Amino acid sequence: MVEVRERLITRAFGAFDKAWTSVCWPLIGVLNFIFRPDHQTGDVAIWRVIAWLAANTAILYFAVAGLNTQPLFWSLSLFLIIHILIIASSLRIMYEEKRVMEGSLAADKMTFSALDAVNNVPILASSTAFYILGVAALIQTVEHTGLAQILRHRPSLPSEYGEYLACVVNEIPIVNTLLNAWANLVNYSDNLSAQIVYNGWTGNGVRIAIVVTLSIIVVRTLLLRFQQWSHQVSMAHALENGTVSPDSVKKRLVRVPTTLNSRLMRSALTHPDTAVRRRALAAMARLEVPNFARDFLESIGQHIERDLGLAHIRETLATMNVSARESMAGELTAVIEKQMMTIKDAIDMQTKQRLDELRSMLKRA
Repeated sequence: MVEVRERLITRAFGAFDKAWTSVCWPLIGVLNFIFRPDHQTGDVAIWRVIAWLAANTAILYFAVAGLNTQPLFWSLSLFLIIHILIIASSLRIMYEEKRVMEGSLAADKMTFSALDAVNNVPILASSTAFYILGVAALIQTVEHTGLAQILRHRPSLPSEYGEYLACVVNEIPIVNTLLNAWANLVNYSDNLSAQIVYNGWTGNGVRIAIVVTLSIIVVRTLLLRFQQWSHQVSMAHALENGTVSPDSVKKRLVRVPTTLNSRLMRSALTHPDTAVRRRALAAMARLEVPNFARDFLESIGQHIERDLGLAHIRETLATMNVSARESMAGELTAVIEKQMMTIKDAIDMQTKQRLDELRSMLKRA
């Protein structure tokens, strides 16, 4: 009996996983085409993010400004589906990253890439905000067009859209407490939650949908993102203190996260302990941090451990094949030339000599 139950659970989970993948796959492909994330870091050009924010803000503004047409219902529905799928896709990727970190999944077995556009923090954060704002606009549209009566009673606030938004936000844990406290402090309502009454089967069905999407999908995604951030800080701290080796950390990472990268670079530059600075530099080299060589060379004047950093870069170049070194030459040659021009003090002549060695290695490529 136990085996049958476990088999049924496994099959059900497998079917759910396939359905989740099938739904997320087209959107991830489209967004990767639109945003063109960096293949090493997952970063997205700032102008693309700004264009994305502007387009979505315009859609939402026109929705809130004119809520009397039935076609608007379908437009807002599509708007919400896109954003909840972005959140769900990011949740899927973070879930697999978590399994890689735990050692229960090999990095090359991930369904999607951790560098996909949906996993970009600005895109994920904006989708979360647009989804919450869009749900309120959709409820307002449904009631204005007479499609259904969702709310029997809503709180009295200065803005009608704000009243619908308060009903949606009230379903988010912790946020609802802050919302009630704010409404009480500014004398809008003694108990804002008590003023929100959903109407019949339709209204309560909508409320359940809001709770499922916001409290389970959205909040779960944000909590998982926070958990990843805390793990990255812990990893950086362990690497700085020498309690874990870069190789063991590398096995648990799908990519080198921004938080870990920034923390290590800051320690390499400014930490007062020489041993910590050296461990941070060694970890960045061993973890193959994207753009480590370029970032180090551009800020070489700020580094105390210049020789060690340059030695790591030289070691990395020596192990590269010809094509990889040619690629690095295009990225580093101009930076090296610029830094060599700025070195005039005799004390820095050793650094200049090391830079010249790197330039010679790149020329031989």
